[in-house]
Amino acid sequence: MADGIVILQARVELTDPHIVNDNADSLNLLNALFEPLVQRHHQFYQPCLAASWHVSKDARTWNFAIRSGVQFHDGTVMGPEDVVASMKRACAPNVGGILGTEGLFHGYLGDASIEIADQHTVRVITAEPMADLLDLIVSIPILPATHIGCIQDEPIGSGPFRLKSYTDQGVVMTAHTRYWQSGQPPVAAVTWTRDPDPDQRVQRLQRSEVDIITGVSPALAVVIEADERIQLKTAPSNVCTVFMCNLLQGVCTDSRVRQALNYGFDQSELIAQITHGTALPLTGPLTIKHMGFDPALQPYPYDPAKARRLLDEAGQEKGMALVLDVPAELPDEATQVAAFLAQQYTQIGIETDIVTHTDRPAYAQQVKAKAIHDACCFDSSPLSTFRALREKFHGGLQGPWWLGYAHEPLDQTLDQAQTVIDPDARQRLYQSAFRMLHRDAPWIYLYNQVDRWGTSARMGDWQPTVDGLISLV
Repeated sequence: MADGIVILQARVELTDPHIVNDNADSLNLLNALFEPLVQRHHQFYQPCLAASWHVSKDARTWNFAIRSGVQFHDGTVMGPEDVVASMKRACAPNVGGILGTEGLFHGYLGDASIEIADQHTVRVITAEPMADLLDLIVSIPILPATHIGCIQDEPIGSGPFRLKSYTDQGVVMTAHTRYWQSGQPPVAAVTWTRDPDPDQRVQRLQRSEVDIITGVSPALAVVIEADERIQLKTAPSNVCTVFMCNLLQGVCTDSRVRQALNYGFDQSELIAQITHGTALPLTGPLTIKHMGFDPALQPYPYDPAKARRLLDEAGQEKGMALVLDVPAELPDEATQVAAFLAQQYTQIGIETDIVTHTDRPAYAQQVKAKAIHDACCFDSSPLSTFRALREKFHGGLQGPWWLGYAHEPLDQTLDQAQTVIDPDARQRLYQSAFRMLHRDAPWIYLYNQVDRWGTSARMGDWQPTVDGLISLV
């Protein structure tokens, strides 16, 4: 077993593992301590604490065969009661959330039956067909049932590392020596250290004080690539940076206006200026990592003349006023993006006003409450196509981030997808939905962010997980 390694992040915070959270720095720690029943493998899934699973033909009844011999950090052996207790807690209506995700699993599984079928099996029966149930299961860590009430005091899971110490500045974990996958992780200890200064993180990597740094900016990526002692690792994220349009009222209720807003800015130049050319252009509300992404689709080309014609057809021939809401952070570059769009939209007769919101949690709640102007900048992050499309576009469900989109063929396609167990057939349905959303443009499609890490030479060919997280096993 190798000696310990040091990982440097902007934040080091142990959060409740059952709270839906898309902050990678927080999820990195949870990923080392806890495990779900299944794990993502590219766009599909592989066994983890469930050795196997079976789903009924109507996509409602799921039987999970619980892996035998799994020991938690406290030495207790995992059983079906631990799985049921963990899932029921994650799906409880009073479980908190981060940036508007309160009660998210309850909305999907609050009316499901989650029970012990026998001493080796947990059965989940959903009220409606749910062929993408694994998209939810992958985000529910399993804890000892006896420990559910004291998660924050002493986090105990089955992951490859166990908690040794936790302070505001860092977390120390040691190898779980009875780890079920290998008997012992390849690293004896991991120290997670906090440094919010991105320049300092790179300098400490250069001084060989740390082994992995997260949150590398495009500018600092150039510094890392120029230093032969260290390495830059990159991967497309699952985050779509977009402006979500208000389809309940205002100018964006007309699809021609929304299409004009996509034709009316130079996406390539936006990516070059804002991300130093490192992001990927968006063609719709999914990235290359999502099930249903259609590689044949091309981004909206920059065509101000066509944008102007569409605005004229929509009755905006005398000019149009547009109000954009942007947060001061997450995405951190939102104000720059809005300024770029405002400058480009001037050329097609649009006068743009930008409203900046400094309280990010309040901004999330405002968007969730549908209290926005014409469009709001957002970073859409679920890697689950099931969640991303249902929560934002299904007009019948009107989910937490739905802003008035009404398109019956899309609703029917998403509903049909939940009855189709075969992943290839379901992917084709999601591709159809993706094409609809590309054409109808309920969002202004900007770019797909790229994640970056810096690593020391001794990390070799280490790569992040498909979720964009740090794994050491």
